[in-house]
Amino acid sequence: MFHSEDGAWEIIDKAVEKYENHFNNIFPIYEYVKMTSGNGYDFSVLGAKRLSDFIDNQIKQDKPVAVPDDYEDRLY
Repeated sequence: MFHSEDGAWEIIDKAVEKYENHFNNIFPIYEYVKMTSGNGYDFSVLGAKRLSDFIDNQIKQDKPVAVPDDYEDRLY
């Protein structure tokens, strides 16, 4: 089970939506849990901001991230 700090998921959701609208493809959020973790949470506010910056950079460079072939079939 994943734990989210208050306010983190709203930042992540907005960034992921921006990514998915730009690239017209899913963003594999669970591949980036190491980036979003901190303060004892899987999804911390600071980590959410790191992810948001990362996504903005990917969009700026027009470089979508790799999505593992089995990503949507995995259980987390």
